[in-house]
Amino acid sequence: MMPRTMKRTFFYLAMMSGVFAGVMAPAAYADADATPKTEKKVKKSKKSEAATGQSAVKAAIKEMEFLTDNKPSSKAKYYIYLHSASWCVPCKALMPEIVKEYKKMQKKKVEIILIGHDKTADAAVQYLEHYKAGFPGVLATSADAKKLPGLTNPTGIPAATIVDADGKVLYSGHGKGALEWKTICKPAKKKK
Repeated sequence: MMPRTMKRTFFYLAMMSGVFAGVMAPAAYADADATPKTEKKVKKSKKSEAATGQSAVKAAIKEMEFLTDNKPSSKAKYYIYLHSASWCVPCKALMPEIVKEYKKMQKKKVEIILIGHDKTADAAVQYLEHYKAGFPGVLATSADAKKLPGLTNPTGIPAATIVDADGKVLYSGHGKGALEWKTICKPAKKKK
């Protein structure tokens, strides 16, 4: 017979893994049924991106609908995809620090996009409004979220993915990594 504390521990572990599996599964398997593109189609999409002069992230953002009227900056050079939710205690603890840094980020052309793991859009909007977060957001399970180049599927939240304007992943990990944006979002130094 198991001691009571062990039973609780197993219960909470099972419960948490079920919660995260339910939150993460739709995004993780989104591309499973996608049909592969032909080589010609891939070449055409690269040409059209070059012709418009837009980066991959900016092109994706142009087609997206966000939860609030806040839109991502069209001048951003880096994007932070912040995986967070109103029901997540560590997320709520991290959010005030992120919001405080956001104004500094905007001056350095770094934009945050909330990838909301709430069940409804209303809950995600209330979450953003509660913290007076001026950044845009999308639900993690939405088709719009899947358009973001470089978006990774975390195993838990809070999590952050930092990408450059072309969608190249510069950081993917715990949400606190978003606070390290000053060291991550630096242009590569040219070799002499």
